[in-house]
Amino acid sequence: MRVVTWRCITGVTAALLSTLAPLSAQTGIQKLPIGAGAVGKGPDAIVLPGYEDAPRPPAFDEQKRREVLEQATFVDDHTPQPAFLGQTRAPKPAQPSQYRLEIAAEGLDRPWSLAFLPDGRMLVSETASGLRIVERDGTRGEPITAGLPIDFSNRAQQLLDAIPDRDFARNRTLYLLYRTPPPAAGDIGEGEEDFPVHYPQVEMAARARLSADERRLTDLEVLLNVQGIEGRMIQGPDGKLFITSGPLAGRGILTSHWTQSQLPGSLMGKVLRIDTDGSVPFDNPFVGRADTRPEIWAFGVRDAQSIAFDRAGRLWTAENGPMGGDEVNLIEKGKNYGFPIISYGREYSRELINGGLTAKDGLEQPVYFWTPSVAPSGMTFYTGELFPEWRDNLFIATMAPRIGRKVIRLELEETPQGMRVVSEEWLLTELGGKRFREVKQGPDGALYAMTDDRSAEGDKIYRLLPR
Repeated sequence: MRVVTWRCITGVTAALLSTLAPLSAQTGIQKLPIGAGAVGKGPDAIVLPGYEDAPRPPAFDEQKRREVLEQATFVDDHTPQPAFLGQTRAPKPAQPSQYRLEIAAEGLDRPWSLAFLPDGRMLVSETASGLRIVERDGTRGEPITAGLPIDFSNRAQQLLDAIPDRDFARNRTLYLLYRTPPPAAGDIGEGEEDFPVHYPQVEMAARARLSADERRLTDLEVLLNVQGIEGRMIQGPDGKLFITSGPLAGRGILTSHWTQSQLPGSLMGKVLRIDTDGSVPFDNPFVGRADTRPEIWAFGVRDAQSIAFDRAGRLWTAENGPMGGDEVNLIEKGKNYGFPIISYGREYSRELINGGLTAKDGLEQPVYFWTPSVAPSGMTFYTGELFPEWRDNLFIATMAPRIGRKVIRLELEETPQGMRVVSEEWLLTELGGKRFREVKQGPDGALYAMTDDRSAEGDKIYRLLPR
């Protein structure tokens, strides 16, 4: 397995910083606050030389609001050339999937993650309400907020992932990913929920114990200031925690203003790996390098809201590109996945990113990409027995209004050239464009898909069963 060396990363970073230098003199660009590109944690963090003036996105004012609204009307008609056959627009399977639907739960409030407890009940995180346990018959428990380090009256503070430890039946430990901007950030305005908060220390990873009466969390311990704005977390086969940390991204933000995915002193735009107590595993690829954060497992990631292990123990992510260029990546130790140096997407302004460069030596290609965007969210590999034809297929919940809002099934095949997608199928389109946040395989072998429509009647969890 090839490991990216610091020489390669240094060259990439130097090139990016030289590109950014003229931008730092532009008006309306905020300087990088201490902690966003630093080595260390908290007030004692040390900003690496050369990062102090890395530009940040402009403040969200009325001019920026108009720009964002205009960009929302743009149609993505970009069709970049793939690097190999089958990297995009794979054919439909020869036989469409046959399944029937049941409603496993309903009345949820803006859910983000879905996990199964050892007894088969579902643990759901709701971004603005807390944790909720759903019984096997679909009965919803009351929201669990006691012990959570979140003020839900502040819209900028949100709960993301909540996953049970693999030994939860014994230790009752949960791992949490959540957003809590520092006090200086204040709250976000009405209608700005999807515009990133321009401060570091937004995404945090922690662990806590669920009380025996399931009414509160206890013994909360912050494991890592992940620095990004949102991401996903999963416990690997080795017991370690893998976390994605998204850099600031979205309409109104230029990629050239936010290059943390390539900066070795920042955790943003990376896949991270830590122990369950927050310490750094000794076998992480950049341990011992004073100029690189040791938590980094892989570089060059954008907004990866999907993470899963396959049956062979390989780590996969799916990330939101900018305007188009959503990717599925097979993540390997120490490698660099290219963003924002290479991308199959464009800026939201429809400008090309880095001149439209989609490949470069030393940077990994995605296994698959989409244009236009599908907005991937939660994903899972199916390993159950109810659908033998789905075994080892990848399922991805999607949210984009144009061609997303469905669950995508990708059939994968291992070839001498690497993993390839041989077919793509869209599921649950019969529901009329539901916005799917999460998909998981249940202990019963059924597939569960959770919506995030933010509708008045609340969100649902659908159960897919054989006909």
